[in-house]
Amino acid sequence: MPNNELHTQIIPSDLTYKIRKEVLWPHIKNGIYSLDIDSHKHTFHLGTFLNEKIVSVGTFVKQENNNFNCKEQYRLRAMATDGKYRKKNAAKTLFLKAIEILKNKNTNLLWCDARIGAIKFYQSVNMKSLKGTYNIPHIGEHKTMYIYLNS
Repeated sequence: MPNNELHTQIIPSDLTYKIRKEVLWPHIKNGIYSLDIDSHKHTFHLGTFLNEKIVSVGTFVKQENNNFNCKEQYRLRAMATDGKYRKKNAAKTLFLKAIEILKNKNTNLLWCDARIGAIKFYQSVNMKSLKGTYNIPHIGEHKTMYIYLNS
């Protein structure tokens, strides 16, 4: 009998590649879906599973953004959910697990470069945005979004 419960856990970076390819980077043709920071010692990857299938992924990197006046920042990169599993709380489950982990690491702020199409999701998990948008070639318009974790 299938278990329809979502669960999120830390995963190796290579388990993120399939969803990264399909959802985020279909324009990449060289087969390389890794990030240069995937194996950095302060980087971790989360996957949300449903019935043993990975349906959402996110990468969390210790990286400061000079727009914020605080230390101990993490950046969310390459978060994506399989299109067949959107609006089923997979991404929210992943995001909330990340917040729990980051708070345990005494992180003050989580920020990301959010695609315009994802802004409503990030707002739904209480992220705020800086003013203005910017274009990332081959991908589109983005906004910087953030959430303080120590309040």
